[in-house]
Amino acid sequence: MRIGGTRNGVSTTKVTGVAATSRLLVGVAGCALAAASVVIPRSALSQAIENTSTVAATRQFSIPAQPLTDALGQFGRQSGLQVAFPAEVAQGLSANAVVGTFTPRDALARLLQGTGVSWRITAQGAVIVGGQTTDASDDGAVTADGSLLLDTITVTGQSERAASSGSGYQGTPDWVYETPSSVGVISREAIQSAPSRNARDLLDNVAGVYASRAEAQKPGISVNIRGLQDNDRVGMMIDGARQSFQRNGHGATQQTYVDTAFVRAIEVEKSGTSGAGSLGTLGGSVNFRTIVADDLIQPDRKWGVELNGTTGTNNYHFDGSLAAAIRLSDSFSVLGGVSHKNIGAYEVGKNGELRAQTTTATGDTFLFSGQEVLSTILKAEADITDDAKLSLSWVRNESDFSTGNYSTFLGDTMLLETKQNVVNDTFATSLDWNPHSNLVDLKARLYYNQTDHEDNAYVIDGVGRNYKMETPGGSIENTSRVDTSFGLLSLNYGAEAFRDDGKSNNPAVIIDGMDQTDYYNGGNPAGKRDVAGGFFNAKLEHDDWLTVQGGFRYDWYRASGSTTIYGNETRDIIQTIEHPEIPCRQPFPTRPDICIGGQPAWTEYVYGDPYYPRYGVNINRSDGAFLPTFTVAVKPYDWLQPFVKYSESFRPPTVMESFLNSGHQGVSNSYAPNPYLEPESAETWELGVNISKDALFKADDSLRLKVVGFYREVEDYIALGRTYNEDAARYYTSPVNLSGATRMKGVEVEANYDARAWYLGGTLTYNEADYPRWYGSGAGLGYLGAESSVIFVQPEIRVALDGGVRLFDEKLTLGARMTYVGKTEPTIGSLQNNYKLDDYTLFDLYGSYAINENAKLRVSVTNLTDKAYVSALGADYYAMPGRTITASLNLKF
Repeated sequence: MRIGGTRNGVSTTKVTGVAATSRLLVGVAGCALAAASVVIPRSALSQAIENTSTVAATRQFSIPAQPLTDALGQFGRQSGLQVAFPAEVAQGLSANAVVGTFTPRDALARLLQGTGVSWRITAQGAVIVGGQTTDASDDGAVTADGSLLLDTITVTGQSERAASSGSGYQGTPDWVYETPSSVGVISREAIQSAPSRNARDLLDNVAGVYASRAEAQKPGISVNIRGLQDNDRVGMMIDGARQSFQRNGHGATQQTYVDTAFVRAIEVEKSGTSGAGSLGTLGGSVNFRTIVADDLIQPDRKWGVELNGTTGTNNYHFDGSLAAAIRLSDSFSVLGGVSHKNIGAYEVGKNGELRAQTTTATGDTFLFSGQEVLSTILKAEADITDDAKLSLSWVRNESDFSTGNYSTFLGDTMLLETKQNVVNDTFATSLDWNPHSNLVDLKARLYYNQTDHEDNAYVIDGVGRNYKMETPGGSIENTSRVDTSFGLLSLNYGAEAFRDDGKSNNPAVIIDGMDQTDYYNGGNPAGKRDVAGGFFNAKLEHDDWLTVQGGFRYDWYRASGSTTIYGNETRDIIQTIEHPEIPCRQPFPTRPDICIGGQPAWTEYVYGDPYYPRYGVNINRSDGAFLPTFTVAVKPYDWLQPFVKYSESFRPPTVMESFLNSGHQGVSNSYAPNPYLEPESAETWELGVNISKDALFKADDSLRLKVVGFYREVEDYIALGRTYNEDAARYYTSPVNLSGATRMKGVEVEANYDARAWYLGGTLTYNEADYPRWYGSGAGLGYLGAESSVIFVQPEIRVALDGGVRLFDEKLTLGARMTYVGKTEPTIGSLQNNYKLDDYTLFDLYGSYAINENAKLRVSVTNLTDKAYVSALGADYYAMPGRTITASLNLKF
C-alpha cells in the first residue's frame, strides 16, 4: 500500500496489486476513516461485505451539482458504500445533482449521467468508477479465490463542513463557496503558513472581519465583524463552547484566549442563523475548531505525531507544539498535545511617522508587547455504536503577560507595570447519532468554560485582583429529511442555552478609612445572565437549481443579581457645640440703635472625615424576541449560485453591561449599572453570489469567488452615556441605548484562481456605519458627547492581494501579499483622538518547501518595508511590529 497526499482538502490513498477481497475492503475502509475529510460509516462497510441488500435499499440523497470528485465523496457518505476510482477519471468533470429517494444504483446512474464515466457495483458492495466494465449491472471481476484485481484507485470522501482546507483563498474549503450566506473560514493551511504572534493576526484575512488591537498588550482576542464588536455582539466559541469573558477598559472589552497550535479551522459567520451557535449574538460568530485524531494519524498507521517549531527575529523567540494521537481500537482514539509560545516585546516599524508614544515605548520597543503562553489539549473520540460517535475534549490556555506605561506625577516619570495571568479551560462533549434514517440526524453538545484572570495591579498580603467568568451551556438539534413532490425537504430543529456567571474575588481595599473594594471589582462585576432559545429551520431543494430556506428562533434572557455604587461625598456630624446668646452693649446712650458684641444663640457643627455612602442596585430583568430568517438561492448553472438572505438577531446586555460599577479616577465610583437597559436588535439583508468552477482554462485549474453586499439596521445600540440614580442623587456613566437606528452597509469580496503552477487571490472589504448621537434611558435624555466612550468603527476600505508560484512538482511555494487598509475614524468620544488612525499599506513574503511527505519548512517575512503604523481598531499609542522574519519546521510521524 502506498500513501498519497492531500489536495483541495480531500485525502487520497492509492492501492495497487491483487489482494484478497475482504482484506482489501477492510484496509481501504481503515484508510478512509483515518483521513480528516472522509466520512464513510463503518456500519455501511460491514453491511456491504456481509449483505448486498444495502445496494437494493432506497436512501435519501441530497447531492448538489458540483465537481465530480466532491460529488463521489458525498455519494459514498450518503449511500454507505465505499467508492474507488482512478484519480485522473474525475479531473475537469462535473456531476449531476441527485436529490430525492433512490437506490444507490439509481442515484449513481443519475450522478454520472452524461459524463461518459463508466462504473460498477461489486457483489461485495464496493463502487468502482472508471473501470473497464460499463454495464451498470456488472457485479465486478471476482476471481475464484475471492480476490479482486484493480488498477490504481483513489478512495475519497468529504463531509460538507469537515474539510479544513480547499481550493479557495488561502486554502479556504470549497463548502464556503457553496453556502448561500456570508461565511468565511481560516484554513489549517493558512494557520500553519503564517506564523503569528497572536491568533488575532489571522482574522484580518477574512473579508469584513478585523481583530481589535485597542488592548494590544493583552493576548486576548476581540473580533469586529462588519462594525460590531465586544459584549457578545460577535459570539466567540471554541468547539462550539461559548467564551463570554468581558472586562471593561479603555479599549476592547471582550477577551477570548486561544492558541492556534491546535486549531484546525476558524469558522466565521457574519449574520444571524436559525440554528445552533447564534444564541444571544447580534452580528455573527467565530468558532475555533480544534484538531481531531484523523488530522494526525496517517491512513496506514495506528498512531501519529506532529511537531511544529517556529523562531524568528524581532524577539520572536519560540513557538512550538507537539501533538500525538493513537487509535486504540477501530472505534476509539485518544489525542493529546502541548504548546509553548515565548515572544518578547517587539520593535515597531521605523519607516514612517507615528504619533507621540512616549507612554508605551522605550526607544523603538513597544512596552510589554511580549507574552508567554502554555496550551494543552486532550481529546477522546469513540464510536459507541455503528451509528453514534462521542467526543470528549479539554482545551487549556494559560497566558502570562504584562500591561503598563510610563506615568508622570509631580515631575517624576515612573514605569508602571502590571503582571497578569489568564487561565482559560474549555471542556466540551459532543454526541452525533445518525442511524441512517431520514428522520434522525441528532447532534448534542454540552460544555463548560471558565476564564480566570489574575491582575496584580493592587496586591494586598500577596493577593491580587481576580476576575472570573464561568459559562456552562449546551445544545441539541435534529435534522429530518422528507422527499416531497417539490424536492427534498430538510427540517432542522432544536434548542440551546448557556449561563454567564461573573465573579470578582478581590482583597478588601481600605483607603483613608474607606472601603473601596467595589471600586476595583466593577471592571468585571459579579452577576448572572441566563440565555436560552429554540429554533426551527426548513430547507427545500427543488431539482438542482432552487433552494428555499426559512426558519425562526426564539431567544430569551434574564439578568439577575445586585451590585453597589457610591454616592456623593458626605461628611457626618460627629459633635455639636451650643453657643448661648450674648446680649449686645450700647455704648452710645444717644444712639440706642447701635449694638456692639451681641450674638444670638447658635450651634456649631464639627464634621468628620469625608466618605461616600453606598447604595444597593438590584437587577432582575428579562426579555425575549422572535427572530425569523429567510434565504433563496438559485443555480442557473452548476458553477453559479446567486442568493438573498434576511435575518433578525437579538443581543441581551452582558453581565458587565448589566452590573457595571467602578471608578476611573479619584475615590468615588463614576460608573454605575443602568436598570432600564434594553437589549439590542438588528435586521440584516444580504445579497450575494457564489462561483465555484473547475477546469476553467485547463484541466486542473479552479476558480472560487464569493461576493456579498449587506445592509443592517440596529435598534437600541448600547454605548456609554449618563444616567441618574435617585437614591444616590447623582449622575453616573452607564451603558445606555442610543435613540434611533444604527445603520451599517458594505460589500465583501473573496476570490481565488489556482492554476496549480501559480495562484492569485484576495479580498475586498467596504464598510460604512452611521451611529445616532442621542440616547435616552431611565431618568434622563442626554447627548453622546465628551463623556462617552468610543464606538469602534471599521475603516471603510481594505484590499488584500495574495499570489505565488509552485515549483519542482509543487514542492516549493513562493508567495507575496499586499494589504491596504484605509483610515479609521471612530465616533465622537473623549478618547477619539487616540483611536483616529491613518491608512497604511503592508507587504509580506512567504515560502514553503516540502522536504518529503512528512517534513515541510516554511519561511515568512512580515512588514517587509518595516512600515511604522498602527493597526485598524487599535490605539495610536500601540504601534504594530516592524519587519519580522520567521522560520518554521513541521514534522509528521
